[in-house]
Amino acid sequence: STLVPERRADLAKLGLRAMVGGLLACYLTASVAGLLTP
Repeated sequence: STLVPERRADLAKLGLRAMVGGLLACYLTASVAGLLTP
């Protein structure tokens, strides 16, 4: 992909935050499903 070299650190930081956010959302969904499942 054609990334701007100056913005690579910002993009990496944003990607890391997005991954952590997705992980938390998955864990939250799994815990709610575990609570609702008998």
